[in-house]
Amino acid sequence: MIIVTDLDDTLYPEIEFVHSGFRAVCAYLKQTFQIDPNTGYEIMLGELEANGRGKVFDAVLEKYQINTLSNRKKCLSVYRSHQPELKLYPEAERFLKRFSNYRKYVVTDGNIRVQRNKIQVLKLREHFVRTIPTYQYGIQYSKPSVFCFEKILQWEGEKSPGQLVYIGDNPKKDFVSLNKIGAKTIRVLTGEFQSMEAAPGFDAQCTVSTLDDITEEFIKKIAL
Repeated sequence: MIIVTDLDDTLYPEIEFVHSGFRAVCAYLKQTFQIDPNTGYEIMLGELEANGRGKVFDAVLEKYQINTLSNRKKCLSVYRSHQPELKLYPEAERFLKRFSNYRKYVVTDGNIRVQRNKIQVLKLREHFVRTIPTYQYGIQYSKPSVFCFEKILQWEGEKSPGQLVYIGDNPKKDFVSLNKIGAKTIRVLTGEFQSMEAAPGFDAQCTVSTLDDITEEFIKKIAL
């Protein structure tokens, strides 16, 4: 079996990247505009909790009357390009050790530079045959597209989709297309989508609470 995993909220908690990015932006705002970083950080967290990530930087810039397009773009650039402070889930470390002899790939959506920074900091290239930010081929090939998964099957010698196991967390996009082509899909109940009820056809074939539940015996069983 070929094992493919998602990255964000599957192998590490994505909120760590968000908080790390906020701190980097706060450091920039202090250096450039003398904005207290603790105050800026609290404003960002409050906006995140109330309304999501869409306008966290606007909220700080508005307070200090410097909310221009140029300043918003700079904050976003700092956020995306910063060197994040990340750690794998402990259960992800155990998972990687447990499946060290398996052919493994990462397929992840999102800004290419951001995702590659995450991959580097988490040292994932030590554990996976390839780590694939889908946007490197074009945003149209992000999940639920099976484009990157079909490339993996080609790289592995034209293996059939039934020999691929995909592990992810997002029932909005992670599983629906892979289910249709006959791949094996596993949903891990972690991160922002852990309580989400999937639409018909969009959930994984199997659901686990943690990566610790995915053992070699489990993989062999679902492969039957």
